[in-house]
Amino acid sequence: MVQAIAGYNSTNRWTASLNIPAEENGDFFRKADAAQPKVELDSFLTPTSPGYSRQVSSVAPLKPEMAQRPPLEPFVELEKYWQKASSRQPILPMAEGKTAQPWVGLLKVFPVANQGRINSLLAAESKGKLDARTKMLVAWTCAREDRAWYMQNHIARRMTEEGVTKAALRAIDSSDPNLSEKDKAVIALARKMTVAPWFVTDADVASVRKHFTDYQVAEIVLHACNAAYLDRVTEVSQLPGEKPLFELEP
Repeated sequence: MVQAIAGYNSTNRWTASLNIPAEENGDFFRKADAAQPKVELDSFLTPTSPGYSRQVSSVAPLKPEMAQRPPLEPFVELEKYWQKASSRQPILPMAEGKTAQPWVGLLKVFPVANQGRINSLLAAESKGKLDARTKMLVAWTCAREDRAWYMQNHIARRMTEEGVTKAALRAIDSSDPNLSEKDKAVIALARKMTVAPWFVTDADVASVRKHFTDYQVAEIVLHACNAAYLDRVTEVSQLPGEKPLFELEP
């Protein structure tokens, strides 16, 4: 169920962002056999249970018509969230044996069904025509907006290995005005795809196309979709993060 939900969230990022036309009606989802009763789509609309009816989400847009989530936690406070995540215990099973990346061990619980997905996610990290820094710029932006503590720490470590300093990461995180127009365009698109993909416009894509080929733009979209999947799977599973990478205080 967790993987299915994460997968649909991933799909929604590219179908909404790229303005893929919707089906004209719900017949595609109904039973084709006339001898069987049709599935009424509105039968799935049930009231929210009392335990959740007044709960406020930290990742859903404040209003449907706004491409804005509740304010992010300050950069200097991330370490305490990473520290807390490093001591938690996963609530979903992990595959036996050590893996290079903990999220791989999580997906290997289904070794046959998930092998293709694992291969695809790992290939996206190291292959393609997009530079490593831009890939991680997308992943970081998405993980921050999703409050995905494991992925934030994981990506910060990868960025450090690529030579990104703490000061540079802070600048990226705060959308520093001194960032290049190229970085600003990538961050803006990744953020909007994560928070409210239905708000992505032609102008958002055009601003990225000024700095990247169409092939690379497609990769940026792909990495935002991959982040939507991994952010959800790792957080719902309460995957423990590694020890915090560095102190984030000024």
